[in-house]
Amino acid sequence: MPYGKPTNKILVSGNPITDECVAEGTSVKPGLLVMKGTGDHQVGLAGAGALNVLGVVDIDPRYKMADAFADKAPVKVLKGNIVAVLTLAASQTINKGRRLQAAANGQCQGFPATPAAGDIEKLLGSAEESVTTGAGETKPIMARLVI
Repeated sequence: MPYGKPTNKILVSGNPITDECVAEGTSVKPGLLVMKGTGDHQVGLAGAGALNVLGVVDIDPRYKMADAFADKAPVKVLKGNIVAVLTLAASQTINKGRRLQAAANGQCQGFPATPAAGDIEKLLGSAEESVTTGAGETKPIMARLVI
């Protein structure tokens, strides 16, 4: 049975491991991938091809889904064998089942069809639906995480 993509939450299915962290900077938003910040308790946005993605930022019901968290605001980072809504980077054509990796600004993108040596460490999951984005356009995409 296929999943229905929620419009107001990040977790779609599964029992996540939740890390209680603090946003470092003002660019952390729900649905974006994060990595360790300056301290182990801090998180910032993952960059393109990041090897150290910790998980995806969950929504806080006190705020709007599209709003960035304030610097030093508490955030929950979800990881584990879950299906979550990530943010797909611009200019991507992703079919269901395609493997994914981190893109710039905490977004995700397609994993290379022919990965180079060491690229397997960049793998963060696979698409649970087909989504296409245009130039300058991002969209939500459901993905099964393996991080």
